[in-house]
Parts: sequence; structure tokens; C-alpha cells
Amino acid sequence: MNVHSLRLGTSGMRGRVGAALTPALAMDFASALGTYLDGGSVVVACDTRFSSDMFRNAVISAMMGCGCNVLDAGIASAPELHFYVPHLDADAGLLIGGGHHPGGWNALVPLSRTGAVFNYAQLQELLDVYHSHRYRWAGWSATGHVSVVPGDVREAFLDAVCARLDRDAIAAADLTVVADFCNGSGTRITQRFGARLGINLISINTIASGVLPHSPEPRPRSSQQVQSLIAPLAAEIGFVFNSDMSRAALVTSSGETLSEEYTFPLTAELVLARAAQPLRVVTNCCTTRTLDDIVARHNGKLHKTKVGESFIIDRMIELHADLAGDGSGSTAFADHLFGFDNLMMMGVVLEALATQRRGSAELAQTLPRYHIIKRAIPCPSAHAYTLLRSVRDHFADAELSEEDGFRFDWPDGWIHLRASMTEPIVRMIVEWKSREVAEDKALYVRGLLERLVAP
Repeated sequence: MNVHSLRLGTSGMRGRVGAALTPALAMDFASALGTYLDGGSVVVACDTRFSSDMFRNAVISAMMGCGCNVLDAGIASAPELHFYVPHLDADAGLLIGGGHHPGGWNALVPLSRTGAVFNYAQLQELLDVYHSHRYRWAGWSATGHVSVVPGDVREAFLDAVCARLDRDAIAAADLTVVADFCNGSGTRITQRFGARLGINLISINTIASGVLPHSPEPRPRSSQQVQSLIAPLAAEIGFVFNSDMSRAALVTSSGETLSEEYTFPLTAELVLARAAQPLRVVTNCCTTRTLDDIVARHNGKLHKTKVGESFIIDRMIELHADLAGDGSGSTAFADHLFGFDNLMMMGVVLEALATQRRGSAELAQTLPRYHIIKRAIPCPSAHAYTLLRSVRDHFADAELSEEDGFRFDWPDGWIHLRASMTEPIVRMIVEWKSREVAEDKALYVRGLLERLVAP
């Protein structure tokens, strides 16, 4: 991976600070957003990374110059901003935060007036403005102004989350919970959320210092600190969040560090099991087959789309689906807000622990298990699609989907290949019932791709 690359895609603008993403580029992007909106009001929020405040000031200045009125939310998590935009009747939102990216990275993610990330069409229009460099500049008397988001809006967000939960049952269960907030923006709401639910919340990595205590991508390897506290504290469950609360991984009461792939399937199991009628669920085309099994178990309808939050949320809205998420550890609830909200996911899981009288280890045992392998194979972008079509002929016995790249399905497993939109690589995911077969398939496909790439 070229760490100096600047990425422009379905999640807005992102890159390594200084080497690729600079204040000047951020101001260009914000100016394009202000021009796209033709003025209007924008809610701006950021995470705790060292560079986030710098970018916040840069984008606020640029949008004021375009005649936008800016509502400054300061440090706020992704789900909070998804809520703030429609709640404040703003025209758009702009989230500044690295999310799951390593230290040194940051991003600017635009949100529509519904609170959802820009869909593909909206983003293409925005990028057309950005690439044209023809921005809307307001006259001296029409410059926008900035105001601070009212403090009660954060409480309104917590009200919205808690209103969908059985707080009395959760409080009566007297749960001890460990949560790792990765020194991110979730630190601002953690204790108030725990107090509202009446749980004994042991929060770690809550210093909003800009220092990442571990990889912000919630995976088993990032869950070791939480895992080490489960047994000594007799905790019922642990949660590991990325730095903006859009992704999460779970640690069970037995100390098992669940793959982030299982966060959404477990949530779907809990929601679908108590639904009065079958529900519609949306995910991307490379989420674990565990989700397929769970949706089928409850006679639901599963819809698959391209990789990326914008595609998932847009399809959820289009189909009036009830639930959405993916294998990165993200979950969205259509009756709550149009974005990934793992604070709500946390509440749903805690409610299940309280009402079902089953421990988290027991809940995890309800999940069908597969073995998944993810790899990135270097490949010149110009040759990626030709390469993938060549591979297609090697799996003529598989059921083929071309929703996003190529997915080959067999009764016991599947292989997914797609060209990255931002890097000169092909992304490969292999999932199988047997670990040995999964490893063999991954080795075979990697070798096949490398031979085809070789001159």
C-alpha cells in the first residue's frame, strides 16, 4: 500500500496527514461541499486525533467563505453526527475522523440532510465540483457564521438510543461491562450512557489525547486489553470500538475475542428473533455467510450490495429495510438513524443479556461458524479487471455474482475478488466451513493471481 496516497471515494476524502491529506486539500473539499449546497447549514464534528482540530478549523473557514452557516459539534462520534444533522434540520454534515485507519491518517466524510453518508450519485456530483475548482465565494456581507451545537443535542441523541431499549430490565440485571473506546470520540458519551442503563461500565482508553492505544480497527488482536479484564472483573461482556464508534468487536464472558465479522450477525440474530414478522436485512457482498444463515433461520430477506457504508445505507433506505451492516463490525437500525451506530448495537446486546438470561458466551454459541481469510494481492490497477475476468474461467462450477467484483459460491464456502478503488491491489476474501480448506483455497487463488500478474 502506498501510504502517501490520497483517497477519494464513497467515503469522501482520506489520506495520511501531511504526506497526502493537507489543510489546503481539506479546504478545497469543504469549499466544494459549500458550493454543492449553494450555502445552507452544515454540522461539523471531529474525532480526537491530533490533526482533527486543524482540519475542523480549516473546513469551517472554507464553508463560511462559501456562505454556509456552520454548526460546530466539536468532538462527536459518527452516530451522533448521523443524528445531529436531521435533528437540527441542517442541510448536510461533515465528519472529520480517521475511524478505523491507523494513526497519522484522517478523513473528511460528507453527510446528506438525512444524516446518511453521501450516496454514490451525490458524491459524484460533489467530486465534479471539487475537481472543477470553481467554488462559490460569498461577498463580504454574505459570509456564513459559526455557532456551537447546543449541549442538549447530545442528550437528545442518548434519549433516542435509550428510548428503544428496556432500560429497567438492563438495570435490574446488574451487568458489569468492559468497553474500549480507543481514546476516540465515544469517550464523550460513555459514562452518561452507562449511567442511563444502570450498568457497571468499566471504560478503558477514554483519554481524548489523540494517541491510539492500539490499532483502531476492531479485531481480535485489538481486543486483548478488554479480554484481560473480563475474568478479573467477572464481566458479562466486552466491547471494542474504533475511534468514531462506527465499528465494534465483542469479547464474550468466556474471554473469546470474536471476529468483527460476527458483530452484525449476532445483532441480527437478537433483533430478528424477537420480531413479530420477517425482516429485511441489507449487507455487502462479502460479509460472512453466518449472516445468510441467521436471516434464513428467521425467514427474513437478505439483500446484498457493493462494499461501503454509502451503498449499504442507500439500499436500506431504498428497500425500506429494517437492519443493515457488514463484516467490518458495523450495524445500522432503520428506525433509529441512517448510519452505523454501535452505541445502539451495544444497547441491543445488553438488553438481550438482561432479558434472555443467557450469557454472552452462550449467545455467541448460537452463531453458525465459518473460517474467513482476507488478503490483498498487489496488481496494477489498469490490469485488475482483465485479471479478474481471467480468474472467472477457473471456477465454472460455482454460482457467480458480479455485484461488486466476482463472488464465487459453493455449498460449503465462497471466494470474493474485487479490484480496490483506491489502491493497486486485488482484495481477496475466502470463507469455508473448514479452516484447512479455506487456507488451501486462499493459497490456490493467491498463487493463481500472482501467476497471472507476473509478466
